[in-house]
Amino acid sequence: MNFSQKRAQKTGIRSHFTCQQCGKHFPDKATLKKHMRVHSGEKTYTCKLCGCSFNRKGSLTRHMRIHTGEKPYTCQLCGNTFTEKGNLKKHMRIHTGEKPYTCKLCGNNFPAKGTLKKHMKVHTREKPYTCQVCGNAFTEKGNLKRHMRIHTGEQPYTCPQCGKSFTHKNTFNAHMKIHTEEKLYTCKLCGNSFIEKGNLKWHMRIHISEKPYACPQCGKSFAQQTSLNRHIGIHTGEKPFTCPQCGNGFTHPSSLNRHMRIHTREKH
Repeated sequence: MNFSQKRAQKTGIRSHFTCQQCGKHFPDKATLKKHMRVHSGEKTYTCKLCGCSFNRKGSLTRHMRIHTGEKPYTCQLCGNTFTEKGNLKKHMRIHTGEKPYTCKLCGNNFPAKGTLKKHMKVHTREKPYTCQVCGNAFTEKGNLKRHMRIHTGEQPYTCPQCGKSFTHKNTFNAHMKIHTEEKLYTCKLCGNSFIEKGNLKWHMRIHISEKPYACPQCGKSFAQQTSLNRHIGIHTGEKPFTCPQCGNGFTHPSSLNRHMRIHTREKH
């Protein structure tokens, strides 16, 4: 018996067994003994397929579902299946709208603890993921991965209808609507039609000259938030769009596309 196990002893109160390491109570000695593996680091259950070890039999059982593909927990509302009960519980918040995790700094609520953790980087301005090519830093690993496609030229999302490829999934999804969805929203001034109501709203700003997004540096106004974001790069000097051939940086993706013609010898 190691030191941690010696410190775990029976309290004598209502036959409860208390862990002297963390204070948790257990109904019997066997359960307490299993719990002590958390502190001792003992991992007695090993996966025969990949060699991963676990301190609980239940953890090994859940792990095996990676190999078997078993997903025993099903959402009764949409049919999505999950390997663990906890993942189903988190998923249900999509349907219920429950957001139990609250940011203490701004009051925003989130459905998952991990989402709150990512949000906190907005306040701390922590950007732990840095691009080794251009030095741009990001709050999330996924954002760095997507950014790297600028340098590599990777376009992993290909339209099965027309073969056009895209760097980002949201751009691909928007493109697919061209093939699959009817354009229900029509501009009464020029007749252009749109798949989404929001796109029609943005389009209307062309006619009414509405520019609600103003630059805090110079006061120049823009019809869309994305246009303002690109403009801000003029003041900050940030050039997030980098040529994978020569390393030149650009503020706008269109500028990078024009520049690439130098290398590809593509003519207007």
